[in-house]
Amino acid sequence: MAIQAVTTSQSTAFEKAKEGMDRGSRKLNNAAAKIASGDISPNNIVELACAETMYSANAKVIHTEDEMLGTLLDVKR
Repeated sequence: MAIQAVTTSQSTAFEKAKEGMDRGSRKLNNAAAKIASGDISPNNIVELACAETMYSANAKVIHTEDEMLGTLLDVKR
């Protein structure tokens, strides 16, 4: 039962992190398109940096979740 609860919460964490990566990717593409079209305003450059951080942070959540699940499987064996 405890393993099932952890697995359920981890799949939710994975889904949220995936959504965050998707949002980060969209923000990155939007900012990059504006910059590529010649709009090099500071807002677009900041958006680019924020999108990179958002994507990276959510990727780390997925990586940590993967490590935790591996540890749980090792303990269960």
